[in-house]
Amino acid sequence: MITITILLTCHNRKEKTKACIDSIYDKAYEIFYVITDDGSTDGTREMLRTMEKRYHIKTINGDGNLYWCGGMFKAIEYVRELENKTDYYVLVNDDVAFMPGALQCAINRSEKMQDAAIVGVTCDKEGEYTYGGIRYRNNSIKYKMVELGNNRSCDTFNCNFVLLPQKIFQAVGNFDRYYQHAMGDFDYGFKVRRLGYSIYTTDRFIGVCERNDKKGTWLDSTLGRMERFRKKESAKGLPYKDWYYYLKNNFGIRTAIWHSITPYIRILIGK
Repeated sequence: MITITILLTCHNRKEKTKACIDSIYDKAYEIFYVITDDGSTDGTREMLRTMEKRYHIKTINGDGNLYWCGGMFKAIEYVRELENKTDYYVLVNDDVAFMPGALQCAINRSEKMQDAAIVGVTCDKEGEYTYGGIRYRNNSIKYKMVELGNNRSCDTFNCNFVLLPQKIFQAVGNFDRYYQHAMGDFDYGFKVRRLGYSIYTTDRFIGVCERNDKKGTWLDSTLGRMERFRKKESAKGLPYKDWYYYLKNNFGIRTAIWHSITPYIRILIGK
């Protein structure tokens, strides 16, 4: 039987976390869950405790300051120290409600596209594409989502669902601990490519995940400039140090210098 380890991090969205765990389970595989609960206060930790035996869940407790990248780092760190390895590792965002056969769809793709990471493509409730594979435009930090279809290669990915064969998971290692909340998944995808592995999308939607709303974030042009500056520099925004580090590592220092400034210009001119 194929063995799979599913890794995710959660914080104070108990119902979504439960729905994610329930929906991705498939009795055709031997599945283990490693979940970082980053200091939830809404009963998530207690809920996970009741599910541990049924779903083979290992919970790692955080203090509320790990955020998404830190939580994923802890989960991956724990798994990499285990002697027993599984055939596949799946990195998941817990706001995805998976469709039946999601794992089988990704594994079938993996078996066809050898030495590749497989990105599960998600849609919203209306069936519109939301998250999946990413392809950057030449000499630009602008990117587009990779369309569904056969042999759709990617430069990197959103980490709502990424299936990694054991060989790739072991080779790539962990997330870069420098990141707090955002950009860690894009950076991880670039690491996959730099090691010579390919990235492909699934050939169908594998789950429902609503796109994050820009309202109330630093991208919301209806907010005042100072409020937008504050939100941009928060852990869940686009903090300068993280953004510069990501750009320098993946696009070079010239790009990093210029595009570290452009978000501030955008706020100042009200865009």
